[in-house]
Amino acid sequence: MHAGPTPLVSVGMPVYNGAAWVEASARSILEQTHADLELIISDNASTDGTPAICQRIAASDPRVRYIQQSTNIGANRNYRCVQRAARGRYFKWASANDICRPTFVERCLAALENDSDAVLASPLVMVFEDDPAQARVYEHGLKLLSDNPGQRLHDYFNVRGLNNAFNGVIRRAVLDACVPLGVYRAADIVLMAELALRGKFLEPPERLFLRRIAPAAATTYRSAREADLHLVATTKTPLRYQHWIYHANLLRAAMRAVPLGSEWFSGVDYALRSILWSRRDLAADIREALTGRNA
Repeated sequence: MHAGPTPLVSVGMPVYNGAAWVEASARSILEQTHADLELIISDNASTDGTPAICQRIAASDPRVRYIQQSTNIGANRNYRCVQRAARGRYFKWASANDICRPTFVERCLAALENDSDAVLASPLVMVFEDDPAQARVYEHGLKLLSDNPGQRLHDYFNVRGLNNAFNGVIRRAVLDACVPLGVYRAADIVLMAELALRGKFLEPPERLFLRRIAPAAATTYRSAREADLHLVATTKTPLRYQHWIYHANLLRAAMRAVPLGSEWFSGVDYALRSILWSRRDLAADIREALTGRNA
């Protein structure tokens, strides 16, 4: 339990061996112009200097809560940990690699509080590798403004680019109603798809999110084995049937997020068609399982 007043916004920062960047990322949250927030840092049994840095950050600001995992529970379970610990009406995940400009939370909150149909707000993006001062414009944005859930789902998959909006500000009641982030590849995409079915995504027009795209920070640079260990740190064998699991969960999200009716059929139809479009990947999963090799 955590004593003290309930903040309007909870920010969850999962981290593993993030000593190089976690302090700058945490400070960018604590220096937000909207100060009515808490920062929940969950250290996933780091083996570098991360624990000492996080403990120092927590000691410096009463809004910080520090959780230290005794063993590596995998990245997605650590993301779920900070969500479960949240108390605010709004929730934001914050990577320990990235930087939020000071008005990030303020501008996202203003957008959400002006539109009751919206469930998420995320600003425009800059990307960088080492130095945030050298960040460059990332062209893809993500606004989902249709009143039709199936159309929002379709638009999400057609325009999303990098999943930057995952780091936006979300209505926590809506997020908690979704299926929790799963332990399989691209589970974040499924969660975002369910959020899109549940409401609109807004995009404040300022470039307030600086995302680090570097080999040490981005999952896209990892090998298949590294990606498996990122999800399940103790696995001895490859994680199999990842495309099947992904599509089963996408269909599940479409079936549960919207009440039965024409809009329900629209979302489910898209999820079913995505299975057809991915038939080669699904077949490859079966071949890999049968041969014991990765395609």
